[in-house]
Amino acid sequence: MTDAIVFLGIQGSGKGTQAGLLAQRMCFQHINIGDLLRQEVSIGSAVGDAVGHIIERGDLVKDTIVFDMIDTSVEPGCKGIIFDGFPRTLSQAEHLVEHYNLIQVYYLELSEEDAIHRIEGRLVCTNCGENYHTQHKPPSVPGICDICGSALATRADDEPEAIAKRVKAFYERTFILKSFFEKRDSITSIPACKSVEEIQELILEDISKR
Repeated sequence: MTDAIVFLGIQGSGKGTQAGLLAQRMCFQHINIGDLLRQEVSIGSAVGDAVGHIIERGDLVKDTIVFDMIDTSVEPGCKGIIFDGFPRTLSQAEHLVEHYNLIQVYYLELSEEDAIHRIEGRLVCTNCGENYHTQHKPPSVPGICDICGSALATRADDEPEAIAKRVKAFYERTFILKSFFEKRDSITSIPACKSVEEIQELILEDISKR
């Protein structure tokens, strides 16, 4: 089975940033389910048409769609996968441990208040998809992407009403996964209030023990 590392945490805890850095370091494939789904919406595919309104509302996409997205996204012969935004439900967690060799889960701890504050400042390029933050990663020119020069915008699922739904869904359906992986002795909690560099060092130190 393919090796896998998972990042769990409330929205805004920095899962994507840490997963991307670790994927580069370990030469693993980084699979961000949210980005994959938003890409399908942007190109107007059948999947995108089916999940567009679900994502905008901040609701969770059906497990079967998520599983199919992963299966079609895995690169042939990849050394391993770092999952970001998966699993989000107990059934997805069970699917993960059945189909992948789980190395470790990293739970990025962040308060709900801090998470919402971080999410509210996020921006994304309307063309290339590069992510920014008004405070932590501002563009050189306000409202303009540094990479392609296109306009930046707030994601539909980062609007206040959608944020509230996503946070509620996290505590109702995803937070339980912390206990699921604790029972398997395969989860490490990392304080997400630290700097990006400090968090990455803590993760690398833990992985070196595996």
